[in-house]
Amino acid sequence: MFRIDELRVLLCKKFEKQLGQHWISDTFPDLSDYLRKALVCIDSTEKEPVPTPVVKTMIAATSVLITKLQNTPDMSAIMETLASVQNDLKMTADIAHFTAAKIQENTITHQQIATLSQETNQFVKATAEERRTTTALIQETNDITKEINDNTKVTNNIVKAIQSIPSSKASYASVLTRNTAPLSKPITLSAQTSSFVQAQREIIVKITDPATIESLRAKSPRNLQNNIDRAIEQSRNEHIERTGVVSADQLKSGDLSIKTSSRNKAEALRQFANDRMSRIGRGASTRLPKYGILAHGIKTSSMDMEKFEEIRAELLHDNRPFIPNADIKYYAGSDVR
Repeated sequence: MFRIDELRVLLCKKFEKQLGQHWISDTFPDLSDYLRKALVCIDSTEKEPVPTPVVKTMIAATSVLITKLQNTPDMSAIMETLASVQNDLKMTADIAHFTAAKIQENTITHQQIATLSQETNQFVKATAEERRTTTALIQETNDITKEINDNTKVTNNIVKAIQSIPSSKASYASVLTRNTAPLSKPITLSAQTSSFVQAQREIIVKITDPATIESLRAKSPRNLQNNIDRAIEQSRNEHIERTGVVSADQLKSGDLSIKTSSRNKAEALRQFANDRMSRIGRGASTRLPKYGILAHGIKTSSMDMEKFEEIRAELLHDNRPFIPNADIKYYAGSDVR
């Protein structure tokens, strides 16, 4: 027979040996229901002897429980493993966060590089556009110089031919060249002559529709030029399809000023203006320039207005070698001195 106090001391020593004092103080209240009921039974007997079968059963149950607890993995090792896993997870999270930050920085850097590359491409494109514009201006200047030289040669040839033509009648050309010394050097063209040459290369497109005026005013000179080039191309006229314009500007009046590289191209565009006017916009029409000649020194009394056709035919005949396509609409005299 075991006494209650002896049994309690025995159990405590057994648990302390197997599990340690700390585990006993924390885990002893949570033993199986059977042991708790047995202890309650033992406590209820106070100092009376406990039956041997009860003690035997308790010891057997305790031994089984201790055996099972001995087979349980070391909790401290598990806790250390869990702590190590937790540290690894934290380190992995830190690495992932650092990697994400680096990726974001690299993305921003790539975006900055792409923006810089785009700006560089725009600068190169603008430089190429300026180079093309400069080349066009140089070509235009060369064409103007060539036209001026050609006009100088034509003028000298006209003067020489007029001087060499014998005539019994005093035509306006012969009066102009009478008592005129032969030219010893080429005629020096003034800025006024240069402006005249440029005017021959210029085409004025009259715009009467207000909506078309506002639509064209919103476009840049470059866009206007491209618009006119497309209109010429879409006309499918073999005479003007390869006639590109050098520049295009809108005047304050709303009309368009179109310049070509030569006088012949300008004349071709004027001649076939109806093939492209509708493509520029509503209310668009081309101005056909008219020129007048003022001859000094001819007496009006020698002019018979009733013989207009004869005088007209004579003037055209005298000047046909120099101006083959010339035409005279009318002529008049003035007594202003």
